[in-house]
Amino acid sequence: MKKTLAIVLMLACLMMMGTAMADGIKLTVCMPLGQWTDNFNVLIDAYMAQHPEIESIDATFPSSDVYNDLLKADLAAGELPDIISIAYGRLNSEWFQYCADLSTDFPAYADLTENQIQIGSDENYGFIIAPVYEEGTGILYNTGILEKVGWDHTPQTRDELAKLAADLKAAGITPFMHQWAETYLNLFNWVGPTWLGNKEGQGREFLERMLAGEDVDLANDKEWNDFMDTYEILIEYAQEGAIATNKWTCRNAFFLEECAMLVGEGSWETPNIANTNPELLNHVKQDVLPVSNDPAANNLQLQTIGISVTKNADPAKEKAAKEFASFIIDSPEAAKWHQETMGSPTSVITLEVSENLPALGKDVIALMQEGRASESMYQFMPAVIMTDLEEAWARFVAKDFTREAFTERYEQIFKDYADGFYE
Repeated sequence: MKKTLAIVLMLACLMMMGTAMADGIKLTVCMPLGQWTDNFNVLIDAYMAQHPEIESIDATFPSSDVYNDLLKADLAAGELPDIISIAYGRLNSEWFQYCADLSTDFPAYADLTENQIQIGSDENYGFIIAPVYEEGTGILYNTGILEKVGWDHTPQTRDELAKLAADLKAAGITPFMHQWAETYLNLFNWVGPTWLGNKEGQGREFLERMLAGEDVDLANDKEWNDFMDTYEILIEYAQEGAIATNKWTCRNAFFLEECAMLVGEGSWETPNIANTNPELLNHVKQDVLPVSNDPAANNLQLQTIGISVTKNADPAKEKAAKEFASFIIDSPEAAKWHQETMGSPTSVITLEVSENLPALGKDVIALMQEGRASESMYQFMPAVIMTDLEEAWARFVAKDFTREAFTERYEQIFKDYADGFYE
């Protein structure tokens, strides 16, 4: 009888152990970083090898133009991912209420600067956005093609950009590939705020004045007119059908060396280039969009990619998500992965810069060190004005709006916001 009871107890114990193992922590990740899709398992495998309490980590990386809609669908289904990415500022403020405070149970917190903590904090929800890495957005240049038309450097002024485009066209080479069908990505997000980033203080104060409905006389604003002068060059030398061309058509044309310049793409393209045409990495360069004829006035647009953890009724699961999110930012494994595999400069300044960081990442760091990089103001714009701004941009590059009409409409959208039109 005792032997039978012992066997029963042992079997019950084994069943409980099996249940405990089966009920390990399952984490989900969703971030708008399509370039991570084929590479992120490296970090998952490294983390799970050190953390047997984690049963699984399911990660998806949709394109940023559909990401917000996917999050809304997950929220409606009660299945918001444990780890997400939201931008600083107003753009993603609707998600702040769902985010956990990262000032506790988040080891990377100790390695962040006061400014990083300040910009990632909200007065109602605490520190909710931690920086992962930096992306630089401007123009990608194929320096091998530039050399064919006698250029040994990338344009540093607007007039130089116009001269290069003319030289390329005269040689029968496609200067630009514009992805203007991507109104959110290319017009509103990546390129649209460049003029603000060239202003004193990176344009934050000026943007706040616009959002407050102040008459800023945009038609006579220096940085805006420099920007419009540059856009007239981009429009003049655009490929046929640019307003209907999507991002992958343009990217692949550049990767296959069918054009000299790709506007509005940046350092994150390293793994895509490596997969398509590794030789291009030997002669590709990231540089500013040269809007001004004063080289020192032209700044590379930076976008800090952030990470957030969503609130969870299970404290153990929320803590596990925070620890994995911290690993993605701050671990030696992640530092090597971000820099050497993805070609991205990390945000944590205490992490060592790898000698094997690819050229595009080094270009971004060099411009940051020169003080010629500014945080993009697109993320400080409210999401409710996005659609109207995208439409205005699209009509401008399609030549449906004149420069004057576009300027008037652009400024009016901000005045409408201040007047409560979008409430």
